[in-house]
Amino acid sequence: MKTFLKILKYLGIVVVLVVVVFVSMVFLRHDRTFDAPYPTVQISTDSATLARGKYLVYGPAHCSFCHVPLSEFERVERGEEVALSGGFNFKLPFGTVYAPNITPDPETGIGKLRDEEIARSLRYGIRHDGRAIIDFMPFYDFK
Repeated sequence: MKTFLKILKYLGIVVVLVVVVFVSMVFLRHDRTFDAPYPTVQISTDSATLARGKYLVYGPAHCSFCHVPLSEFERVERGEEVALSGGFNFKLPFGTVYAPNITPDPETGIGKLRDEEIARSLRYGIRHDGRAIIDFMPFYDFK
């Protein structure tokens, strides 16, 4: 019985150490920033370019699949144009992740960002504040 308790004690110590190391790593790395170049972009407002962008957003790039509220998802599946106001949530074991608002609104969306900041997030997965975009965003497909 003493041997069993001794093994249980050491096993408990190992489990506590593993948890402490894991929590420490998450705490130390959660706010890490990254550096990536700001791509040189030439923004065009001609109708063909805007139509191509809209096609990509609501089609093959699937932006509208995550960046709309869950209540609007049926409209997206029907092919309707819906504001990309965010709110779609991914329930994960460590918490819930919400897709952000990417409308041009300067207060709640990405309207305050420079074009280069938006391009960097799409190409490299780096937000305007230098933090990484969660890996659901398929930025590696947009390079």
